[in-house]
Amino acid sequence: MLPCDSTRPARRGRKPGAFVLRDIAPEDAGAPIDWSAWYLTDEDDMGESAEQGEIIRILLSTLGVLAAERSWGNAYLGADQFFAWLRDEPMVRVSPDVYLVDEPPPAPLPKSWQTWLPGHKPPRWAVEIVSEDWKKDYDDAPAKYAQLGTRELVIFDPEAAKLGSSIGPTRVALQVYRRDDDGAFVLVYRGEGPVRSAQIGAFLVVHSVGATVRLRVARDARGADVVPTVEEAKRASDLRAEAAEERVRALEAELAALRSSR
Repeated sequence: MLPCDSTRPARRGRKPGAFVLRDIAPEDAGAPIDWSAWYLTDEDDMGESAEQGEIIRILLSTLGVLAAERSWGNAYLGADQFFAWLRDEPMVRVSPDVYLVDEPPPAPLPKSWQTWLPGHKPPRWAVEIVSEDWKKDYDDAPAKYAQLGTRELVIFDPEAAKLGSSIGPTRVALQVYRRDDDGAFVLVYRGEGPVRSAQIGAFLVVHSVGATVRLRVARDARGADVVPTVEEAKRASDLRAEAAEERVRALEAELAALRSSR
């Protein structure tokens, strides 16, 4: 019997994980990989629908306000650009709908990111908005972003958010994959939200307005303290300024009435 190490603290948690393939025949283990299923051409990524574009625009604007609040420093927020990570297979790539890159290279920024080049880092945080080909986003996106080196991936399914359980058990409004301490890319959340994003230090919340759904960022766990877009922040500032001016006019009117009554 091995001696008991009484100095080792008792701990609970999962065992360390690793990317291990068990569904491959031993004779196929040394075969070259056929990457063609993951090729993404310019024609394959012709842009988003108007509705998807509005989701992206609002999310980017909100993140810009949050970045200013939190003083994120040298970070770049972008959308809909290619990221490739295999020098010998440059067509193996992804195009995040929204992404966050730390310490981007000096301007001009690249038209596409190739992580084997100096200064071309993978996105620390990425968002995929589920399209009509929802199985591709559900099945392929996590594996791709895991290989790319992304720390956290958010998959937002607007149709699932809109239709709820009636769309079926497979689809859900929000999923979050996160890099674990041992490098595993783990599904840490699957549900309706709000859910905390570790990489942006805020909560993701689904907002429904009529027949439209939007992915918003909130400062609190309930999703009530929503970070405004640039336009919303300006509108609120203008309203506060108008209210202040109205109070000044009211005070001036009171003073004028007092003077006239003497």
